[in-house]
Amino acid sequence: MPVSRATRAQLAREAARIRAEHQRAGAPVPAITAQITRELPLSALEAWRLAYGWSRRHVVEAVGEVYRVEGLATPGLTTAMLCRWEHGQARPGPEYIHALAQVYGTMPTRLGLALPAGGLDWYGQRIPQPRQEPQMPSEYPELVAVADSIGLHGADTGAYLAENALDFYAARYSDFPPHILAREVARCRSLLMHHQDTDTRRVLGWLSALLGNLAHHTADPAGALIHLGTAARIGEQVGDARLTGWAVGAQSMVTMSQDRPTDALDLADHAAQYATTPLRRAQVTAWCRLRPLAALGDTAGMAEAIRQARRDMDASADAPGRFGFDQPEFELHVAEAQLAHHPAAAREHATASAGLKRVGSPGWAAAIAVHARAEAAHHQTQDAVGLAENLLDAVPADALRANTVTRLQHLADDLSGQPAARGLTERIRALG
Repeated sequence: MPVSRATRAQLAREAARIRAEHQRAGAPVPAITAQITRELPLSALEAWRLAYGWSRRHVVEAVGEVYRVEGLATPGLTTAMLCRWEHGQARPGPEYIHALAQVYGTMPTRLGLALPAGGLDWYGQRIPQPRQEPQMPSEYPELVAVADSIGLHGADTGAYLAENALDFYAARYSDFPPHILAREVARCRSLLMHHQDTDTRRVLGWLSALLGNLAHHTADPAGALIHLGTAARIGEQVGDARLTGWAVGAQSMVTMSQDRPTDALDLADHAAQYATTPLRRAQVTAWCRLRPLAALGDTAGMAEAIRQARRDMDASADAPGRFGFDQPEFELHVAEAQLAHHPAAAREHATASAGLKRVGSPGWAAAIAVHARAEAAHHQTQDAVGLAENLLDAVPADALRANTVTRLQHLADDLSGQPAARGLTERIRALG
């Protein structure tokens, strides 16, 4: 028998109550989903959406973003179609099932969508299944304790506690493997979702920006763009121009990682509108312009951008601050942009960047990987191999950021066919 609109509204209110109660207890989204389906006559697909507290419009927009990132035309999904799927009146096709699984961060079967034998076909490719993360290691109790404390405060959590949590994550960003930090940041954000005051919403925006950065560092560009888009939108809503500019600039970087330099430059122009200090202008230029210009072969434009960014760095009196930008990061971006056209300059800047970072830190690892590529470009195979071997000895594989793994994979390609590099290339390939 059809369910009335009033009954549907009541079920949604009950689901919101369950979500709020379990968020206060620190429950993750899958556990909240399971509880909703136990207590209420809702499909798994609808329960996942309600467990996140998302509207159907939000899910439709997120699915569209997955399609765009995959280089596909914007789908014709509507909220009415999603409503029919959730109520069992129709079934999504394989492409939509893939996108929904990406949006919800789970497997299609957990959405109540049975898979054909052999897995779904995503435009001729096997759909990658979400990674099953290990349980939180006991060696990170200080990280786990942050979200636990937010959960204990529950509805009494003040904006100052949320700010303190954000400051902890920002200050200790490089101290934890990215996938572990991402899970804890997401847990903390979910515990704060029911707070709607402006100050807490600003923190939620920065937590979304942080999750976008972590998604970028864990090879999840679709997730990164969704989180960063959310951060930029919240920044606009609460009047935090720095948050909006930072998020749009990070979107440009993620877009460039997908080899879309023209789109990255368009986003750079958008981000520059929010860059109101010399340091922020230098950040936008280094993040968003150097590599796209290099990829497009505009060496004159790249050289001018480097000069302008350096002038802005020299003129800056700002402290880096939360999610800030500093001299070693500037040197790293300059080095990477110059790899193809000026490897000697790339080596110089990469060496400068590494020298300003702690050995074994993510920034040091990135700089060493770029330095090794510069040596390979100079046909200094032994030097390139030695640098990369030192990097892999100093940094555990699970602590390597995805963009540094990508740099090492490019290095393996640079050294292809070199007998002296055979052992290193095998070691890099094993990183996945």
